[in-house]
Amino acid sequence: VAGGGVETTWNPVTGCTRVSSGCDNCYAVGQSHRLEAMGQGDKYGGLTVLNAKGERHFNGTIRLHEDVLAKPLSWRKPRRIFVNSMSDLFHKDVPFEFIDKVFAVVALCPQHQFQILTKRPERMAEYFGENDGLTTALRVEEQYQQLRGKGDAAWAMGTLRWPLPNVWLGTSVEDQPSADERIPNLL
Repeated sequence: VAGGGVETTWNPVTGCTRVSSGCDNCYAVGQSHRLEAMGQGDKYGGLTVLNAKGERHFNGTIRLHEDVLAKPLSWRKPRRIFVNSMSDLFHKDVPFEFIDKVFAVVALCPQHQFQILTKRPERMAEYFGENDGLTTALRVEEQYQQLRGKGDAAWAMGTLRWPLPNVWLGTSVEDQPSADERIPNLL
């Protein structure tokens, strides 16, 4: 994908939990509240709460949206896709099995570039680090085969690589202490 920024978002997960002061001005909190008010309560309703100071934050509710998982499969033209602009894929309440499904879809869409940011790089490192990444790769391959069909041998034939080359992983940081804590986990 040529050029600058994100061209679209894909939100198979909604909701989050405040992690740090970097969450104080979270874009997704305001958007979730707005989308709930616009009638999208099934996806965004009840995800935010006002604290004692009158500030809106996520309340810790996480929703997994299986119905949205296949959406990138219909996008033929290459896109740069921000994954979970309305959540954090590596939130503790997002099961690794669901993350496997997300990465299986990513594997089936080599024409796209997927950007995944997290404030939880320690969980991301745990996900990718199981058995030096082999356990995770095998689980993702299983989901890939289920989505693609049992007859597809692309993964086994070595035409697909792990880690997936069309994924950009990153962590967001708000100050030097959070950078000192999160960046080593990202690396």
